[in-house]
Order: sequence, then C-alpha cells, then structure tokens
Amino acid sequence: MAPPPISVRELYQRSRLSGTPLVGGHRGNPAERPENTLSSFRSAIELGVDMIECDVHMSGDGQLVVIHDHTLERTTNGSGFVGQHTLAELRALDAGEGEPLPLLAEVCELSRESGVGLCIEVKQNPLHYAGLEEALVAQLTDLGMVEQTAVISFNHASARQLKELEPRLTTGILEGARPIDPVGLMRGALADLYAPHYGAMDPELVEDVHAAGGAVGVWIVDDDAAVAWCKLCRPDSVFTNRPRELLLKLRD
Repeated sequence: MAPPPISVRELYQRSRLSGTPLVGGHRGNPAERPENTLSSFRSAIELGVDMIECDVHMSGDGQLVVIHDHTLERTTNGSGFVGQHTLAELRALDAGEGEPLPLLAEVCELSRESGVGLCIEVKQNPLHYAGLEEALVAQLTDLGMVEQTAVISFNHASARQLKELEPRLTTGILEGARPIDPVGLMRGALADLYAPHYGAMDPELVEDVHAAGGAVGVWIVDDDAAVAWCKLCRPDSVFTNRPRELLLKLRD
C-alpha cells in the first residue's frame, strides 16, 4: 500500500522541528542513473529521499515534459531545442539507457504513489514558454498534486505568476549569488522558499528567511565541504546529485 501523501508545507515544518534538513534527489539520482528519467527518480525514492526534483519544459505542441536543458544534445540522442519538437518526437528519443523523456504527469504519479514531495523547476530562462505557468497549474490541479508540490524558478516573475494563479501552491525563487535583500526578493515574488546555491548561503541569510516565515532550500550539495557548510548554516532542505552518500552524511 502506498504511503499517504504529505504536503510540502508539512515536510518543511517537520524539518524545522526536527532540525534535520530534507534531502532531495536533484534530477533523481543522476550519480547512478540517467538524470531526469523515471529510473533516476525511482532510485532516489528507494534510497529514502524526502523529495525528488525535476525540470520542466514545454513541447512544441504545448505538453509538459521533463528535461533539464533547453536543447536536446547533452542528455538525449536528439538535437535542437525542446520547444521545436512535438511531444511524440520528444518521446521517441533516448534519454539514457533506452529510457524516454518522462511526461511531468508520470513524475507526479510516481511522487504521489511513493508519498515523497515533488519539486519542479520551471525553465523560463533564457528562453520563455508562453502559457507554461497556466498549463502547469492546470495539470497539478487535475492530478491532485498542488499541495504535494513545490515549484521554483530563476525567473522570479514566473514564480509570482504561479502563486497568483494558485495560492495554495508552494513556490520558491532560485538564486546563484548572495543578494543584498533575499527576503525582499522573496516577498516581491510572493514566494515561500528561498533556494540559493549553497555557497551563496550563510547563517544570517537562513535566520532572516526563517524570521520572515520562509524556508531555505539549497543546491547542489555533493561533497564534504558543502555538507559541512550546511551543518553550520542549517537550511531546511538540500538537493543533491548523490543521494546515496548525502543521506548518510547529513543524518549521521
């Protein structure tokens, strides 16, 4: 029997109370399986992650598909831009070890069946997909996944639009550097989560975000230096390409 679904908000509340950060599989378990494939997500879930993270683009015919890059060459045997291909063309590609690119709906179903949280990065930089936010909210609503999902983006306007479309949705903003006013950026985007690179985090930032009622989720935590910094700064979640190793290191 599948475990009961848990909301992302409840996951983060449990993390704060326990003092133990959530561990998220960044693109699943790409250290051992092809990134952003169903086998990668299943592997991360089997290892015991709290959340799985995926990246979403839109096909030329308006369907939501899971892949990291705007182009196909790095992770598939295809070429060109994701948005220039129909879903049927994208699904015919090999995303690694004979696996197809997943539909977002398939990843949602896997998350729901396993009871782990889902984090979706919306890829609206540097290229923009018109209507992606509306399509994403509609799909999460249809699948009953709004409360089990967090959606993050480097495009803060996109994060704000998602929150305006569906206030129940947990949203977050991504940052690669240390801004002067991270709380102000969060508030401007109506975001619940602040998601910096771990090297752009410090204890003061975490304290400020917590004081404003938000949570901090960092990426990509793959080595001992990153683990040590996270143990000092105490973010609420960490996302890693190496969940097998990080689950042990962060919970020892």
